[in-house]
Amino acid sequence: MTEQRWPDKTIPEFTLEELCAAIERHKDDPNPVTQDLVRSCWREWERRHGLAHDEV
Repeated sequence: MTEQRWPDKTIPEFTLEELCAAIERHKDDPNPVTQDLVRSCWREWERRHGLAHDEV
């Protein structure tokens, strides 16, 4: 199995397809840094779909 790389750009620059692929590909990764990146992808996806929660 080959390692799946993250796109070479910041999360806000990901296309919608890249966001979805990154979430799907890495959602079960136990690495805490990867999990933080997945959460950031989810937040960006929600923001683009008008579902973002206000940060307090």
